[in-house]
Amino acid sequence: MSTFVLPTGEVDLGLVLAPLAMLTRDPTLRLVPGRMERATVTPDGTGTLVVQWDRDRPEARVTTHGDAAAWLAERAPAALGLLDDPTGFAPAARPLAELWRRHRGDRVGATGTLWHDLAWTVVQQRVTRQEAAATWYRLVHALGSPAPGVEGLLAPPDPVAVARLTYESLHRLGLERRRAEHLLAAARCAHRLHRLPDLDRTTATSALSAVRGVGQWTVSCLSCFTWGDADTVITGDAGIPSMVAWLLAGERRADDARMLQLLEPYRPHRYRVVRLAFAGGARPPRRGPRAPGHDIRHR
Repeated sequence: MSTFVLPTGEVDLGLVLAPLAMLTRDPTLRLVPGRMERATVTPDGTGTLVVQWDRDRPEARVTTHGDAAAWLAERAPAALGLLDDPTGFAPAARPLAELWRRHRGDRVGATGTLWHDLAWTVVQQRVTRQEAAATWYRLVHALGSPAPGVEGLLAPPDPVAVARLTYESLHRLGLERRRAEHLLAAARCAHRLHRLPDLDRTTATSALSAVRGVGQWTVSCLSCFTWGDADTVITGDAGIPSMVAWLLAGERRADDARMLQLLEPYRPHRYRVVRLAFAGGARPPRRGPRAPGHDIRHR
């Protein structure tokens, strides 16, 4: 176990860490005001990162547990967004300028936990967030392990264990063949993928792109979450282009090309704009009901 204090300055840890809670009931994460607990798998084994903070004090108390305690402690400043520099990001046009004024403490964190992030992202491929959350919950509860040092939390399944599974076993957890095969391919390559966050991001994402099922959307998500790149734009997503277009231009619908055009003036801070769109709830009005989810476990 390792315990230490990090100065946070004006960084708002609640904003930094909020995207990690994208999937509800995530068994690997507990995030409440002033505290985060995240169990994960690293090249050094499983570990738990615990962060406590008070909005009135510019510091955070960090505790790490498990075989990966030292690994997580070394990377804690990056994970909490403390190494991210927003210098030069000064949007003038409303409503983006107002969002930045209200969320000025937001930073882009870099988890460094490639296998965890990769599995979590593959589960979300081409399904609703609710479907992804349910599948991730079942996957971690069926195959994960107790979080070191924290009760009631689970670490994700080890890639070696996942690599031994069959499509049929993953189908029973709610993964159709495409996502199941992508997850298995990622797990089988995890022995070399695990070390990639310590490489140049361009080299690493190029290597990741050779893995079956790790396409443009998955790689851009990893660039944002695992490496914390503030200029990456998540492409290939069904909702983000229209969300960004609604925020920046009041347009209901957009594709990747239009989104990239609107974000071009904000280089090298384009992902910051996307984060602000999420934080501000910038979504065009719906024109119809949400499509129902599909549970494929018994098919």
